[in-house]
This record gives sequence, C-alpha cells and structure tokens, in this order.
Amino acid sequence: MPPPRFPAARGLLELTRLLPRISLPRTILFIGTILASAALPLAATIAIGLLIGAVPDAADAGPGSAEARHAYLLLAWGTLALLLQRMVDHLHRACARNLGRDLELLLQGRLIKAVSRPKGIAHLEDEGVLALLRITRQLGMDFIRPERAVEGLAAIAPQFLTAAGASVVLTFFNPWIGLAWFVTWPLVFMAMQGEYTRMSRTAYLRSSEMRETEYLRDLVISSGPAKELRVWGLLPWLLDRYDDTWRRRLEQARATERVRKPAAVGVVLALLALTAATSVSLVGAGLSGAVGFGALGVYLFALRAMLEFSAFDDEAAFISFGAMPIPRITQLDRRLEASVPDTTAGLPAAAPEHAIRFEGVEFSYPGAGQRVFEGLDLEIAAGTSLAIVGQNGAGKTSLAKLLAGLYSPDAGSILVDGTRLADVDPDLWRTRLSALFQDFTRYRLTVRDNITLGAPHLSDRTDLIWKACEPLGIADLIRSLPEGLDTVLSGGFEGGTDLSGGQWQRIALARALFSVQAGAKVLILDEPAAALDVRAEAELYEQFLDITAGVTTIVISHRFSTVRRADRIVVLEGGRVVEDGGHDELMAVGGRYAEAFGIQAARLAR
Repeated sequence: MPPPRFPAARGLLELTRLLPRISLPRTILFIGTILASAALPLAATIAIGLLIGAVPDAADAGPGSAEARHAYLLLAWGTLALLLQRMVDHLHRACARNLGRDLELLLQGRLIKAVSRPKGIAHLEDEGVLALLRITRQLGMDFIRPERAVEGLAAIAPQFLTAAGASVVLTFFNPWIGLAWFVTWPLVFMAMQGEYTRMSRTAYLRSSEMRETEYLRDLVISSGPAKELRVWGLLPWLLDRYDDTWRRRLEQARATERVRKPAAVGVVLALLALTAATSVSLVGAGLSGAVGFGALGVYLFALRAMLEFSAFDDEAAFISFGAMPIPRITQLDRRLEASVPDTTAGLPAAAPEHAIRFEGVEFSYPGAGQRVFEGLDLEIAAGTSLAIVGQNGAGKTSLAKLLAGLYSPDAGSILVDGTRLADVDPDLWRTRLSALFQDFTRYRLTVRDNITLGAPHLSDRTDLIWKACEPLGIADLIRSLPEGLDTVLSGGFEGGTDLSGGQWQRIALARALFSVQAGAKVLILDEPAAALDVRAEAELYEQFLDITAGVTTIVISHRFSTVRRADRIVVLEGGRVVEDGGHDELMAVGGRYAEAFGIQAARLAR
C-alpha cells in the first residue's frame, strides 16, 4: 500500500495536544515563554527606535531636561527588554528540551503499549498495521524526533509572533504594507512546511532502501556471519554492494529530498519584492519628512524584526519532520485498541481437567489466500501426552499457535473443559500454558533469567531452577560457568559466555519445565530439538514425557520415529487429522504413519 500522508498541520496539532498531558504547568510555562520571547524583542525594537528619535532633542535640551530623562527612560526600557529576553530565552529553550524529551518518552511508551496490547501476534502480520509501524519505527532517528519538533516550535513560534507584531507596527506607517507582511509570512511558512512534509514523505519512501544499506553494514560488523563471510571470501562483494546501495541512496536523496526550485524561487522573490517595497517606502517617507526620525527608526527596526523570522532553517524543517510520526502513533494506538476483543468467561483453577477440543476450526494467516485448517476436529484428553506429526506445512505449528492464543480461528471453536477459549482472557489461559517453539529465543541475559522467564514471579526460587535443570543434564554445566546461575549467556558481555546449540536447547527446555513446576497444566513442545540428530531428539522427548507425566503434553515433530512413547499420536495432512491412535495401533494399520516411520527408521539404521 502507498505510504501514508502526513500533513504538517495535523502533526503539529497532535504535538501541541499532547504537551499538556506531559505536564500542564510546564506547558503553561512553555506558552508563557513563547509569548515573552515574542514580546520582548518587539518591545526592545520600539524602545530603540524611539530612542534614536529622542536623542537629538535630548542633546539640544541638555542633561537634566525632560527630553534627556525621556531618552534615558527609553534606554532603560530597551536595555531591560534585551536583558529579560536573554534570561527568558535560556528558560524557554530548557523548557522546550525537557518537554521534548518527555514527549518522546510518552510516544515510545504509547507505541510499545499499542503493539503489545493485542494478546496475539496476528496484528504483526497485518499489512495495515505494518504500514503504520514502518514509519513509527523511525521514531528517534536524528531528523524524525518529536523532541526536535518541540525545539523547532520553541524557536519558530516566538519569531512568528514577533513578525506578526512587527507587521502590526508597520500598519501605522502603511496599512497595506503591514497587511501584506501579516499575510505573507503565514503563507510562506505553510508553503515551506508543505515542502518539508513532502521531503519527509520521500525519506519514508526510501526507508526500505536505507534498511537494506544498514543490513549490509551490520553483516560486516557483526560476529554471527563473520565466519561465512571470510571462508567464502564475501567481504569484497559485500563492501561493493554496500557502496553501491549507499551511493544510490545519496543520489535519490539529492534528487528528491530537498526543497524544489520553483517553491524556493517563488518564496524568495515574494519576500524580496515585499522587502524592497517596504524599504523604498520607508526611505521615501523619511526623506520627504512624512515620517519623523523617531517613527522612522521604529519602522526600520520593525522591518528588521520581520526579516529575522525564518521559515527555511533547520528549526522550521524539524517541526514537520519531527511531528511526522505522531499522528500515525495515535492512529496505530486507536486501531490496535479497537482490535482487542472483550473476554467474559473464566476458567476454574484446575482447568483443563477433562479435555481440550478443536471443533470445526478454520484458519488462514493474515493476507494468505490458502487456508491452513478447514474444519479441524481434534480432542486432547487432559493429563495425557499427544504427539502431532506430519510433513512440513501440514499445520502442526499453526495448531500450537492457535492453542496458545497467538492467533484466533477464522471459524469454529477451541474449547477448554467446554469453555470457548475465545471468551477467556488470553493472559489467564497462558498461566496454565507453557510452550516452547522450534525458533525459541536465546536471551542475552543470565542463566537464571533465561530459565525463570517461564514464570518470572518465581525468579527467586533457586530450588525450582535446579529442579528444572537436573533432569536435563545441564546442572553441572551451569555450576561450571564463571558466575553460575548469574552468568550472562553472551560472549559480548564481560564475564559472559556462549553456549552450543544443544546446550541452548536444554536451557530452553528447562524454561518450559520451570513453567510447569510453577503451575502450568498444558505443555506444548513444537520441535524445539529439531536441530539435534534423531536419536538425541527421541531420547530428549522420552525423558521429557517421563518428567511431565500427568501434564497435558503436546509434542510436535516432523520425525515420526521420535514420539513413539506418546500416549496418543495424530497425523496431520492438509490441515486435517488423517490418522489417530497409539504407536502400535498406527503401525498395525499400515498407513501414512507406518510408512513414514519405516522410512525414517531405515535411514537411522544406516
């Protein structure tokens, strides 16, 4: 889908709406410093202009005269305004920085909460959500920072108000000139913000190419791919590819991510023409005597204040660039909030006591045309072990994800002791559930954390940690590590260490077992040991089935020969159960299970 459009005004409106939520007193102070930063330069301008006109009369009247006292008063007025301007400016910028930082924290928190609000993961594969995430992920980049937008607003708003005040002053000289300035600056500002918005959208269009460049860079500097890159001699090729993509990115930026010439020329010519007309009129009026010396000074300084407003510098660009992600974060927040269904049913503490049932379940992944399941029926008796086998693509992992509540069925129901799982709060259900997938996460945390993440509220139960480790044969390994349970499992940290693939698998299995010890009543093992050889996987599964006897255990594997000890085995094919029974029963039938088991057993015997 095309990238979303981000009108500058909408982003700025969202930004100003959020500031009071951060801190109303600080927002009021921020507004006050904006007004003061705009009024003080104008006051100094008027005072200095009047002082210039008052000096000749004061010099003629001499010290101590009323004219001299008036000149000194104007001097004090102008000096005080300038001093106050300096003081207010520091307070104003500090207030803007603080509000900007807090705004970024607010938006980062809102983004994280929005993405984590849905209980499943289907939204992370929804194209509409991904389109919003593509740009919100850029939040915090140097030029796409709401903090910069606040600082830009802090710089531009006082200048804008000062220019507006100066245009009012010029109306006393010529109403048409004052009105022209009063109208021109907002039009110029909006025109330039439109250009900056276009540029920011263009930068968004190129973000995928930038991600490719960053990916190539990370390949070179990361330890993971370092071995292959050197063994295969890929570094020269990779560096050439990086240089090429970076060069193309810069060429595209030069061509599109800049202010277009017609817009720039039009704005500059309009300002030059108006400045020339004002200057000529002021000089002519001064020379003809139509305007007094003091008034002429005020008007000239007003024109100078007018020209100090700039819609072209970085601060003006940062308003549009920095405010760009804000409306989309709000939109994402609302979209994902609306996607969270209401849950009304509860579950008894002992559930599941009887059975988990799939009744007429239909399911397809977001954006996929082909269904994974069309009318899947399956009953899993509580407290038993069920092995689900089948070839790749049969729907084994999809079944596990549905049971874990990561996705919702398109039709049909999943019931736990007769209660529809769709009506139960997924967080409540997951307190009864432990799952370990083939692509389990290797957390760069301590051993203790890696294991107790299965039940974080029991992280201080060292006895349960060792109880989970002993049956898996990793207790001695952990004791041998530099800091034991407190060793960080990453060589990138001081005192940390790396583990082999098999050792990581046992750590992950210990995490699942720890969750069972903490009260989980359903355990899903989705090929977490697939990287092991067939014998090792079979031994591991048999050991785990012994350890978790009495727990509703669902073992998923594409290796038919590794799960023969399960109480019951079902064969999935095309999203349906095609065979169902114990190992001996299925072997006697001589169907798909028996055929696949025989082939894999023959390979193992070689």
